[in-house]
Parts: sequence; structure tokens; C-alpha cells
Amino acid sequence: MDRLERLRDEVLACFERLPPERVALSAALERWLAAPVMAACAAPPFTCSAMDGYALRAADAPGRLRVVRAVFAGDAPGAAIGPGEAVRIYTGAPIPPGADAVAREEATRERDGEVEVRDAPRQGENVRPAGEDVAAGGLALAPGVRIGARQLALLTAVGAREVDVVRRPRVALFSTGDEVVTGRIPNSNGPAVAAALRALGAEVEAAEVGDDVEQLSAALESALAASDAVVTIGGVSIGARDHVPAAVARAGGDVRVHGVPMKPGKPFLFALARGRPVLGLPGSPSACLVAFEVFARPALLRLAGAARPFRRALRLPLAEALSGRPGRARFIWARVEGDGRVRPIGRDAAQMRGPALADALVWVREGVGELAQDAPVETWILEEDGA
Repeated sequence: MDRLERLRDEVLACFERLPPERVALSAALERWLAAPVMAACAAPPFTCSAMDGYALRAADAPGRLRVVRAVFAGDAPGAAIGPGEAVRIYTGAPIPPGADAVAREEATRERDGEVEVRDAPRQGENVRPAGEDVAAGGLALAPGVRIGARQLALLTAVGAREVDVVRRPRVALFSTGDEVVTGRIPNSNGPAVAAALRALGAEVEAAEVGDDVEQLSAALESALAASDAVVTIGGVSIGARDHVPAAVARAGGDVRVHGVPMKPGKPFLFALARGRPVLGLPGSPSACLVAFEVFARPALLRLAGAARPFRRALRLPLAEALSGRPGRARFIWARVEGDGRVRPIGRDAAQMRGPALADALVWVREGVGELAQDAPVETWILEEDGA
């Protein structure tokens, strides 16, 4: 574990999952489960066909069988079939008593009330037993899982009507600097970080505050009373107008981290003030977004109840050589190409186009200098859903 990992773990250790609340399943989308969901009913609820074809006794095939009826999804299974009989069946329909296999439609030919089964199915073939996915009373989803479209489908299938989810984090976001308040420089960081926070399920109150320590202190005081966390942008370096550290001190805050061994994003600040975390991101666009990815995103996911707060990481070969000197950890925006290699697309701390085009973030560990083409590098995959 290098210095940056240790600092990140120290920051994350200060974040605890927020309290749970019970909501209707229809209101749980994009929330993290706070408690396990046990199946109220099995999925599937009865033994059913996995495809269109003919339900039969495996011992009767191959050969010609008498078709006694058809069963569709939603029908009752009907009477038991006897020797030499088959039932025309459709995907999801219940298996009739006596049948123990389904012959695929492609392997059969029906004519004059009989079906010729050319390929004999094995016992249990193309049959989904009741509870194959989840047995009644079994675990459907564990705590820390985010409810997306696929999870919603499973929970509906097992009869969930209400679930316990973690309360949405309330985050106060301040973009600092006279230049953004006056509009002399577009506030590109504020909307970007606000959108990233909302993608994590947070409720965001965003504001702009000028380079005035009194104004910033007052805004911070108000935010600490109403929010679960505060995120600031800019004002964390060592310039004459970098007032975030002083504002935190006025609020009785304890600065735990100020300056981290990474490029870009070195001025990152973390503090605790009145029991609330304060995450100070640098003002340069790329540095702001890198610091968000390294520190703020996993911290807020921890608040939101995510079981896995970190990005999915792969070791991928570089599409081109990467220059650099040993020292601080380096983060480079990149794209994953069709051949599985990752290509750097920007290294400037002030740039915005690189992050906008990237679908990956490369982490070059501290102490590593130049890297040759095809050298494996740790690559964070930047999925858009936050999960």
C-alpha cells in the first residue's frame, strides 16, 4: 500500500453509512439496500418451460407422440400426461404433471395431432425448476447492492413490495472564487461535480461563494447544520485567496489531510467540522475531477451504503508509451480501445476536453517513471451509473 492509498483509507474511515428508511419498491430505484431482501415467493414460482417446444417424458423420445393439448404462459398445467403423450408448450408455461423434459421446437415436427421428436431431450432438459433463481425465503439481494433495472426485475419477481434502503446523502456544494461569482470564468466544475454527486444518489444544494473568508465561513456554518457532507471547489491551495482552510478552522474544524501525493489534485483537503466531513477539491478542472474520483466519490458512496465504493479496476496494456518522472502518483484520463489497450488522452491539470472524452482513468503508482508501450497499468473503468 502506497502513501496515497493510506490517505484514501484514512479519509474513508471517517465516513459511515447513513440511516435506513423503508420505501416502496417503486421508489427504490438507484438506491442502495440497507438490509437483505428475502424472497416472498420463489423465482420462478413453479416448474416451467425454458423454451417453446413439447413437454414430454424423456423416456418416450425419440419417436412419435400424441399431442393432447397446448399450454401457454399463465395457463394452469392441466392433467398429467401419460405414456406416448406430449403437450405443446410455450416459454414460461407450467410443466404438466408427468412430463420431465421439453423437446425444442426446432427438433420436432407436428402433423395430424402427433409430433415427431427427432432428438431425445435428457431428463430435466429445457425445464426450469421452481425456485431455480431464488427459493422462497432465500436471499434475493444483499445489503450494499444498488437497485437498478435488473435488480428491480428480480425483486419484483420474488414478491418484494417494500425494501429498506439507505437515506440519500444531503450534500452542500460550494464553488469558490470571485471569477465564478462574477461570471468572468465559466463555472464548469460546479455543474460537473453536482452531476457526479447526483449520479451517486445524493441530494445536492449548490452555491457559488466569492473570495471572502467571512462569506465562506458563514456558508460553511449553515451547510454543516443542514447537510451530511460538504464539498468545496477551489480555494484549497496556498494562494492569498485560498480561504477554505481558514473557513474550516473558524467552524472549529479539524483538518486531517491537506495536500496529497498525486498529480493532478495535490491540494486536496479533508476535514471534520462539527461531526460533518468537508471535502475540498482543487479548482483546476482536471485536478478537481481526479480528486473527486480518488477521494470524494468513494467517500460519498460509503455514506450512501454502497458495498463496493471503488471503481472497477483492470490491468490493461498501454496503447502508447507514457512519459513521466518517478515521484507522486499520476492519474491520466484515457480511452479503452477496441483491442483492449488503453490510450492516454490528456495530462494537463487544467484541461476539460480530456475528462469529457475519457472512459477510463489510469493510475500510475508513485515511484514509477516512464512506461513503455504495452506495459500493464491499473485502469479505472468510468461507468456512468455510479455503481
